[in-house]
Amino acid sequence: MLFPVYLRMIFILMISVSIGFSGQAHAEADAGAFDPYATKFMAPEEKVAWHGYSEFEYWDKEDKKKSFDAHKITVWMGVKLNEKTYLSSEIEYEHAPKLGGGDRKGGSGQIKIDSMWLRVTPVEDTVLFAGVFYTMFGIEYLSYPGHKNKLVSRPKVMKGGGIVPGTWSDIGIGVTQTVSGVGQLDVYYINGDAYNGGISRDSSEGGNNGKSPGFRFMFNDFIEGLNIGASYVSGKWDENDLYNSARYGFHLRVDSDQFSGISAAPVLIAEYVTGTDEGAVSLGEEESAGVRDKKMDGFYIQLSSRVHPVIEVVGRYGQYDNDKDKIDNNKTETSLGMVWHALDGIQVKAEYQWNAEEGRDKKNNGAVVELVAFW
Repeated sequence: MLFPVYLRMIFILMISVSIGFSGQAHAEADAGAFDPYATKFMAPEEKVAWHGYSEFEYWDKEDKKKSFDAHKITVWMGVKLNEKTYLSSEIEYEHAPKLGGGDRKGGSGQIKIDSMWLRVTPVEDTVLFAGVFYTMFGIEYLSYPGHKNKLVSRPKVMKGGGIVPGTWSDIGIGVTQTVSGVGQLDVYYINGDAYNGGISRDSSEGGNNGKSPGFRFMFNDFIEGLNIGASYVSGKWDENDLYNSARYGFHLRVDSDQFSGISAAPVLIAEYVTGTDEGAVSLGEEESAGVRDKKMDGFYIQLSSRVHPVIEVVGRYGQYDNDKDKIDNNKTETSLGMVWHALDGIQVKAEYQWNAEEGRDKKNNGAVVELVAFW
């Protein structure tokens, strides 16, 4: 599929209109709404803080029908219960105007609680937490909301590629320790695992008896604009608690615009993930055939630049292989896109993505335009 004519027209329109808006104030999304770690009021006099965002899209992919998509509206609410404790929740309404598709295909939306956690600060720089929270693995999920993600799609090594189970919310407990001038360490203990993602269950049903411990450390406070670190999570994935699932991650983010003072200086985000799911591949239909481990890895690199006060350009490249012992299983993705900061709280994004698989001539390239509103 050739680069769609209408997508080229949108790029041209963004650039043309942005010239007239060069002095227009616009919200800095990275420093603004929707911080999953927020524990402060938006204004001192407010009892309850709330913010969120919506994503409306038009997709044109080679292997799917052209379609509008009411991708999601996400609402975050937080309240400071006292000087030591903070409660926040995030609810996501995703895809289509109704819940439950009945007998007809399509049109089936869903409601998800992505977070609902209580955070207690017994002493300065130490936070204890419990509830539903994003599994603290890597950094991609910190910038996945529509107004923070510079592209419409997300890197497949972190979502949809069989390496990491997407924006992985889970249930458990943990602690975050911050060291001023150095960074932070997150340690947690959760129900689910990296093979299945979050386990849907109440206090006793679903999943298994195992739990997954994990940690992440980030050196993100010793040089302005630099975040480098590593993550680990491991736990039993099967119902009988026989097989372990483990993931190791390494991340780097460089906001060179911050330490250079040049607004057009590039922002680099890169992550590498590797891991193993023990006993995840059956060697035959017979029970005696046995199983083998599944090893995987992948990475992505993304560069973006604010080339104009209201225009950002971005490119991303990634590779991922969710079963390294399988022949011709490596896949690649390449995306180019643009963000137009049209008005305060409004962004328009456009992206074209090329996909390739070893040993296959699979046609699944695609274009997408997205309208994001946030507060």
